[in-house]
Amino acid sequence: MMIIDNFERTRKMIKLEIQDRLDESMQDYYYQLNLHKDKHVVEGIDSEENKNKNVDIFKIESHTVDTFNIIENKKICTDVISLNEELMKISYSTLSYNKFTNCIFDSIRFINCTFGGSTFDNCNFNNVKFEDCDFSNASIAIFDKDTKFKNCYFKNCNMSKSIFNKISFSKNRFIETDLRGTILSECTINDMYIVDCDCRALKIVSSYINKIDFEDKFLSKLSEDTFIDRVEKDKNDNNYYENTFKLYKSIFSKFEANRLLSNAGEYYYLSKQMELRTLSGISKIKSCIFWFLCGYGERPTFALISSIEIVLLFTLIYMFTGLNANGVEINYSIDFILKLPIGSLFTDFMKSLYFSVVTFTTVGYGDITPIGYSIILSGLEMFLGVTMVGVWTATLARKITR
Repeated sequence: MMIIDNFERTRKMIKLEIQDRLDESMQDYYYQLNLHKDKHVVEGIDSEENKNKNVDIFKIESHTVDTFNIIENKKICTDVISLNEELMKISYSTLSYNKFTNCIFDSIRFINCTFGGSTFDNCNFNNVKFEDCDFSNASIAIFDKDTKFKNCYFKNCNMSKSIFNKISFSKNRFIETDLRGTILSECTINDMYIVDCDCRALKIVSSYINKIDFEDKFLSKLSEDTFIDRVEKDKNDNNYYENTFKLYKSIFSKFEANRLLSNAGEYYYLSKQMELRTLSGISKIKSCIFWFLCGYGERPTFALISSIEIVLLFTLIYMFTGLNANGVEINYSIDFILKLPIGSLFTDFMKSLYFSVVTFTTVGYGDITPIGYSIILSGLEMFLGVTMVGVWTATLARKITR
């Protein structure tokens, strides 16, 4: 389970997981390369880079196997145009274990293609559709080093455990796609739409997120291991608090719909913190009070700490407004305190603390009684005590049952 209330610790765990996956992917690549090396030599299938020497394009045909190529500074294309669309069409091709660097994928429709074990460094995907494609069949696909996705579409694809590192997403849609265990690290996400996807153990870490929308017809699946990192403040975004509030609220609602109430509670707390920055007037005051008293119902310790602070505050007030402790009156003034021995001051403080505690908890033994203004103040403290005990109990029970 991800530790979503300790973001820094969770980030470190995910960074280690990324490194482990990259190491495993590299080992698998060289293992598979050795298995296929002899076959490549016998059949004369040298890298496509050599076959396209001094040419700025790299052609991929449908129903072909193109593996273990190193493709650099190429525009990916084919000769087939999809009907009713201005898109090149590549279908049923195996493109595993290729290394694409500084390549351009523009206006292409991939259908039932396999990309497992391939890496994409500093590539540009513009207006590209992936339908029924597999990015994790034998080994995971890795998108790295400033690769950009714009107006891209993934439908019914297997992208489980894929890695997106330092990637830019703009106006992309994931529909009925398997994103289990997929990691997005240090990415820029401007517009991402998720529709009925499997997001169990999906992790988005150390990324700038402008907008992620769940447009489910049914329900995207989340798990306790699903983690979406805290969104860092963008000084150039004037609507940062409002946008981040909507993002956290959307994530909260999806966790809640998946009955993952503990996770939902953390994102609810974050959403209310962001909402607080957008409020003004009475609404902001009320929100601040709810945060202070119980952390919007998600922080039981807040209620406990607030109760202790109230008790201590009234303890000090009672020392000045007056108490009768078995015939001994406690009623201080500033000048009197300066002349009083420390021992007597401590004794009277403990008596006032005792009275404040029994008043706050509504026990009221009667051995110490209020006098003067303390009578009104003790009534106020009793009211606060009943309220705060109820708030703390409800908040604690809510967290325990989750």
